[in-house]
Amino acid sequence: MSQLALSHTVGTGARVAGIVVRMDRLERETAGSLAGQVPELLLLAEMPPAPVVFHGRDDLVESIVELACHNTTCRIPLLGPGGIGKTSVAAAVINNRRVRAKYGRHILFVSCEGLDTAEGILNALAASLHVPPGLEVLRAVLTSLLSQGCVLLALDNLETAWDSLDKTNVEQLLSKLAELSSLSLLVTMRGAVRPAGVDWAETCADPLTPLSHDAARQLWMSIARRRDHNVDQLLNRLDGLPLAITLLAHQGQLVSPTDLLEAYESERTALVETDGGDRLTSLDVSIRLSINSHTMSQNPNAAQLLSLLCLLPEGVTISDLPKILPTVQGTRKSALALVAVALAANVNGRLRALSPIRDFVMEHLPPGGISLVELRAHYMLLADEAEKFGTDQSRTAIGLLSPEIGNINSVLRHCWKGASFRIDVEALCIATDRLLTFSYFTGFGDCLPLLEDAKKALERMGRPGAAAAYTLDIGHVLSGNHYMPALEVLRDAKAMFEVLGDRLGAAECTWSIGNTLRMLDRSDDALSNLEQAKAEFETIGDRRGAAQCMQGIGDTMRMLNRNDDALSNLEQAKAEFENTGDRRGAAQCMHGIGDTLRMLNRNDDALSSLEQAKTELEIIGDQLGAAQCMHGIAKAEFDNIGDRLGAAQCVQGIGNTLRMLNRNEDALSNLEQAKAEFENTGDRRGAAQCMHGIGDTLRMLNRNDDALSNLEQAKAELETIGDHLGAARCMQGIGNTLHMLNRYDDALSNLEQAKAEFENICDGAGAAQCMQGIGITLRMLHRYDDALSNLEQAKAEFETIGHRLGAAQSMQSIGITLRMLNRYDEALSSLEHAKAEFETIGHRLGSVQSMQSIGNTLRMLHRYDDALSSLEHAKAEYETIGERLGAAHCMKSIGVTLRLLNRYDDALSSLEQAKADFELIGDRLGIAECGRCLGYLAIDQGDSERARLMFEQSLVIYHEIGVTSCTKECRGVLEELQSLTPSSNV
Repeated sequence: MSQLALSHTVGTGARVAGIVVRMDRLERETAGSLAGQVPELLLLAEMPPAPVVFHGRDDLVESIVELACHNTTCRIPLLGPGGIGKTSVAAAVINNRRVRAKYGRHILFVSCEGLDTAEGILNALAASLHVPPGLEVLRAVLTSLLSQGCVLLALDNLETAWDSLDKTNVEQLLSKLAELSSLSLLVTMRGAVRPAGVDWAETCADPLTPLSHDAARQLWMSIARRRDHNVDQLLNRLDGLPLAITLLAHQGQLVSPTDLLEAYESERTALVETDGGDRLTSLDVSIRLSINSHTMSQNPNAAQLLSLLCLLPEGVTISDLPKILPTVQGTRKSALALVAVALAANVNGRLRALSPIRDFVMEHLPPGGISLVELRAHYMLLADEAEKFGTDQSRTAIGLLSPEIGNINSVLRHCWKGASFRIDVEALCIATDRLLTFSYFTGFGDCLPLLEDAKKALERMGRPGAAAAYTLDIGHVLSGNHYMPALEVLRDAKAMFEVLGDRLGAAECTWSIGNTLRMLDRSDDALSNLEQAKAEFETIGDRRGAAQCMQGIGDTMRMLNRNDDALSNLEQAKAEFENTGDRRGAAQCMHGIGDTLRMLNRNDDALSSLEQAKTELEIIGDQLGAAQCMHGIAKAEFDNIGDRLGAAQCVQGIGNTLRMLNRNEDALSNLEQAKAEFENTGDRRGAAQCMHGIGDTLRMLNRNDDALSNLEQAKAELETIGDHLGAARCMQGIGNTLHMLNRYDDALSNLEQAKAEFENICDGAGAAQCMQGIGITLRMLHRYDDALSNLEQAKAEFETIGHRLGAAQSMQSIGITLRMLNRYDEALSSLEHAKAEFETIGHRLGSVQSMQSIGNTLRMLHRYDDALSSLEHAKAEYETIGERLGAAHCMKSIGVTLRLLNRYDDALSSLEQAKADFELIGDRLGIAECGRCLGYLAIDQGDSERARLMFEQSLVIYHEIGVTSCTKECRGVLEELQSLTPSSNV
């Protein structure tokens, strides 16, 4: 496949043109008489300015600045795909205040764009250094560089010369430059491979990665200053590529993200450009440069592989390529070439191209030929694995298809978009149907766009029956969550089938309409449609369709409390499914029968049906159905042995389980329901235990005053009925809640009492948990040595009794305490061990808390880049699991870290957001901490009035909640601010 021809002349940029003109003039003057005419500050004038809008790379820039300002010299490579921001990072570095202070006038920036040999680079350097031309240009350049003392040389776009036939000479030139003891070297170049012959710094050894979603959003807002509900979807399409985001954001000043997203869908990367049409103003040009590179030209199959790779959004394992594309030679070599020029990257072991690159290639270098046929055949064959779903091979099918569903979907969509009478439409329909079935029952992937493409293609080909079938499928998919749109589509499909005289298709639509009406609680209308569909299926002779209608009728009748009729229909449907070999349908009916029998108080029979259904659904891989059965089994068992009391205990257990899964709102609902049922049955202990659980759940929801009230009531009730263990647990919960309310002395008292009580009744786990809580509270009181002692004892106790979660939590708290003692390396070690242990035992909250603490510790070690990464990951994870308080703490820490990086505006934004979040949650300590940090930030910015206001507000809160050390700190700062205020003469 031929390479793309560049549609513009390389090297027309102003800086390159200037260098070429000066070189031409110097070459014409053999005596070098014009060399002295080059203005002394010419090179500084040509240096790129610091980027005005710059997000997501501050830590990288700071790490490079640290290297460049070190006593010794450094060799820094900035690698990555076109448009990833390499030149921007270089510009930020060379314009940094500390870098300029060290190197002064001896910062040399040379663009190598358009220079395709080592000699060209050398001549450009000679012109920049006012070295006259001659036979010893290399020696003269090296001598000139040595004579200037500390020099920082930046070679931008070095790949033009390095990735050429003169590669060896370019590497020799770099090696000679790197040997200069006073020269620091910074290069930017497309690709992922560093030039040989230089000992490059490890800090920047890997290519630049795309921007995080938060950084992409910040970049967008800094330029566009407007957004709507589709901005995140648009940014996802741009895959974190800074050039693409920047160029579209400029258009976003006039056009909404929704309109831009719609335009991008049709124009793709051609939309992403501004006036000028060079690599810095056009995404198309930037990508073309990489495709037309020397490395790509030396690997004739690389472009072909790229075009096929761009059909696979999930990427592909390199070792699988020969199997998928048997006629394509040298796939491994071609894959490495794509990585080398950064047109693809190794992401989690799979070769993958960024979304904008995929879009460009699909537009300008689309796949074709026998290799496309092979790719389609592989993924259509893989779709056949979906046929195993619903059998005892379901688990194998799920394992094979789940990581590939995005690729199969993309390949099938490509097939449908190019579909014609020449392709095997029947095979394509079969693959589409199988993927749809798998997606529908497992929840993997989104097949709606695929179905729309199939429907349109079949309409173009004049196949109305098949188009109607896919309209029905679209209705099925929509009926999962979008009931009203689903009804509209299903009615359209039914009309299409009726026009065609297709009674079976119309009956299927009527059945689906009935099921959708049931989900809308329109049970009578649902029943009418399902009975009509059943009659039609029976007339046609479709036994499976009739069975599905019977199942739907049974489920609807149960909703109408017509349980005997429901049971009759479900049993008939189950028998029919068994006769037709539909295991999943039979198992679903068995589940419905079990639920119906429970409603009829036939609990033994219900339990038997639910257990059978659960076993069958597990065998065929329907995990959701199996889990629903398990819920019904538990309820039926308790109903059977204790009627209302047992049912209440079941609901209580469900509530406690939901709390452990951090589904706190659902947990609260179940526990309150169980408490009411216990009270109705006169079970004081059960009601008190539910009150205890409600208190713990309210604490997780940061409703600490309500939590305290419930826990104190539960404790009093359990003491009255003589449940010492339950009362001790409530006392422990009260201590933990008082801690959350910043009442540390009261918390300590309750935890110590609870610990003593646990020890009296020989509950080692309870005593260890209290020791852990005591240690954490002592840390808040700045009694770090005592805290460490209690935490280490707790950890030892947990390990003795085999309580891995408790030991991990103690290890985490030990790490935090070591950080407070400035023992940072030990702290980091403890926290990393704790995080690993949490991940091993599957405790998501503990893992994210450790990640947060690791971030705070890395900040103390001045590893700001790593700190921000950990804190941002932790914040995102907290938000995912709904832990608002943890997310707020991370936001505060991010603000503190940004302040240390002198990114004052970003720090201000983060700290104010964190303060607002703490205010919504009601965490007064968090509010005070943010206020204190904002006060220090105001001092950094020279705003003493704002600083005074922030410290005064924090002082009031610290004083009220009894945080003595912070109270003293705020008073000290306020006194210092007052002393700096000029006194007025009266």
